Amino acid sequence: MQQISALLLSILLINLTGCEEKKPEKPPIPIEKSTEVFTQKDLKQHADKQRDLQPKKETLLNAPSLHNIIDNVQQSDTFMLLNTKSQSRKVTFSEDQVIFHRNTKPIILIHIFATWCPPCVAQIPYMNSLQKKYGSDLFVIGILTEDYIDIPSLKSFIAKHEINYFISNSPHNNAFSGHLADTLDLPQNFSVPLTVMYLNGTYFTHYEGSIPIEMIEYDIQQAQKQLKSNKA
Repeated sequence: MQQISALLLSILLINLTGCEEKKPEKPPIPIEKSTEVFTQKDLKQHADKQRDLQPKKETLLNAPSLHNIIDNVQQSDTFMLLNTKSQSRKVTFSEDQVIFHRNTKPIILIHIFATWCPPCVAQIPYMNSLQKKYGSDLFVIGILTEDYIDIPSLKSFIAKHEINYFISNSPHNNAFSGHLADTLDLPQNFSVPLTVMYLNGTYFTHYEGSIPIEMIEYDIQQAQKQLKSNKA
């Protein structure tokens, strides 16, 4: 009985805190999507906390377009992300900016995950829903990290979960994830899932571990409001 209780406690801790970047020996156990409901008070408290976390940076909204900035950027911190359809996305880190080349969407949501991580897999329906609902402003990109799934298996995984956003299995993935962690002052052995939001190439917020969709959606709406405010 004590062994069963210990096992249940271990599974609960994994689901709440995320997965360490280490591939388990056994296949992951699927978990159900969160049904937690958040009030407006909860969302306001979250917004206040996230605002405090944001670096004090000048917005890029009134700066020249990112396409013009690219020409003046050194390419030493550039990564090429690639999906199973041989479609590529080039990303450059430059000081406090992250430039997504040839991208037309102002809001970028990077979801660093692994197929063997139950909390990561549980977040996939959220990403699907957000991409569909906010597709005019939002580009969701999934980055596999420390995951050596082969292409046929990955294609089956994408089909099974009906993923409607870009999934990168590029050889650059691990280096990209490590570099991104550095920009957030996170350790190289950070836990997954890790989700990071950018607005016009500038850091907006990030989430470590599992996060309810209500929180992510609220922050997307705040980013949209900021876009409208700067256009006014």
